[in-house]
Amino acid sequence: MKKINLIIYGATGSIGKSVLSIVRSNRTKFNVQGITCNNNYNKLIKIAKEFNVKKLGINKKIKNTVKDINKYNVYEDISSFSKIYNSNTDVIIFAISGLAGLDLFHKLCTSGKKIGMANKECIISLGENFYELAKKSGCIIVPLDSEHNSIFHLLNNDHASFDSITITATGGPFRTLPLKSFKNISIEQALSHPIWKMGKKISIDSATMVNKALEIIEAKYLFNLEDNQIDAIIHPQAILHAMVNYENGITKALLSKPDMRIPISSLFFKFNGYSNKTKELNLLEHSKLEFYPINTERYPAIRLGKEVMKIGGLAPNSFNYLNEILVRYFLKGAIKFVDIIALNEINLEKIFAKNSNIMTPSLIDIKNINGWIDKNLYLRD
Repeated sequence: MKKINLIIYGATGSIGKSVLSIVRSNRTKFNVQGITCNNNYNKLIKIAKEFNVKKLGINKKIKNTVKDINKYNVYEDISSFSKIYNSNTDVIIFAISGLAGLDLFHKLCTSGKKIGMANKECIISLGENFYELAKKSGCIIVPLDSEHNSIFHLLNNDHASFDSITITATGGPFRTLPLKSFKNISIEQALSHPIWKMGKKISIDSATMVNKALEIIEAKYLFNLEDNQIDAIIHPQAILHAMVNYENGITKALLSKPDMRIPISSLFFKFNGYSNKTKELNLLEHSKLEFYPINTERYPAIRLGKEVMKIGGLAPNSFNYLNEILVRYFLKGAIKFVDIIALNEINLEKIFAKNSNIMTPSLIDIKNINGWIDKNLYLRD
């Protein structure tokens, strides 16, 4: 049986850890061709030794400074990471966070490869161009977020006959916090997600619900939806991940325990061909599944995200890029939690008061608007 030749962009993060867990349990089925990291090269080398990986991508200069590094083919700087995959590569995991990998992802979309996608920001920035690039090259994009992976399975490639799609959100750590307390939310509170253990950026995005706003926009581009065909509701238990609704009144839903290995396994195995050695979902243990509408006063990111989705063009990218910057300011203590969304909206208005919106932006257009934002960012005194 031919082994699956695998590349993992972002091998040292949580997605990489889940992928490698699957590989570790199925060693005879995989050949890990290459792995990358941002700067955690010690962990990357440890992974390379365990899985006999020859190609390493590290987003910093380390040659001749790290012991044993000359044993590997090392690609320094993210601009050279595209050299790691080749014609023999079967599956690529794209788990580089944020927009740092935008150029790389753009190139991957033209590769015709099967890509496990764990980066919503690049899809949102490319917008409609993403769908056209992937379609033209024959690239198969398998989303690894539990919500979008659930949609992927529920639709089963039938993207025409449904009425609408609903994804779920836990509501994060502030689902029941009094609104009057939001202005005093600390960094530590915002980092404390009730279910998922994640990095700082994604934890803050979950607390503000920007993450869910981005997922709504991502679903539009992933599944070629109309604006009114995608929405979200709150489901604190994170058991039901997505629903596909039909005009005849039927709704199909996918339920599973929160475990990233489940959506990732769909890259490599048939729908029921992977066993992660955990007990099957017992709904008697989850007899209280709750669902609530999203209060946009509590979570204004959802309202703003839907607005930029309807505007289209450069607006979703600008919303996302501003969020990356503002989250960094919050984590440094320079702005308050409530400022993340408030300042995003103020800056969006300033951007399009001074710049024309380009409905099908190129990479150059995206970089130009992001450069303008860097130079003209408004922060309250």
